[in-house]
Amino acid sequence: MLFVRIVVTLFALLSTGVVFAKDQVPYATQVNDLMRYYRVTPNIATSGALTHDSIQELVKHSFNTVIDLRTESEGTVGEKKAVETAGMTYINIPVTNDGVNEAQLIAFKQALEQASPPILIHCATGNRAGAMWTVYRLKEGVPPETAFKEGRTAGMNAGMEKKVRKTWCNETTEEC
Repeated sequence: MLFVRIVVTLFALLSTGVVFAKDQVPYATQVNDLMRYYRVTPNIATSGALTHDSIQELVKHSFNTVIDLRTESEGTVGEKKAVETAGMTYINIPVTNDGVNEAQLIAFKQALEQASPPILIHCATGNRAGAMWTVYRLKEGVPPETAFKEGRTAGMNAGMEKKVRKTWCNETTEEC
């Protein structure tokens, strides 16, 4: 009888863990075919450009939403079709290499609020995805050193970081 209770308890615990993990994004070591993939939160990841294989990898890991920060000239129409055909929601917020502006940040916040996790935020290289994540985190009240570290880890390069600091931080006091 004790054996049966143990087996039932273990099964219940394992089943709960599987259901809980379904809404979480995998760690980079668990993912193939995604350029500069980074898990920024348990429900959100960032990456560079997607390919057919990387879209299938997202499906394999039960992603529900893709937020694409590329412009139309970078192939968003084809990606939208591929992502939606794979059963995921596709959201496009075009961000150029000029950096993130207020309207883009507002659209990004709305997208995150409405999106079904797990969520992937991406651009061509991870640079704009990292920049958007940095600005989002700054506006959420995260300390600047943490927000910029997360953004760099997510793919933001030094040139984009300079643009983010210029636009979103006070140069005199270095507060963001």
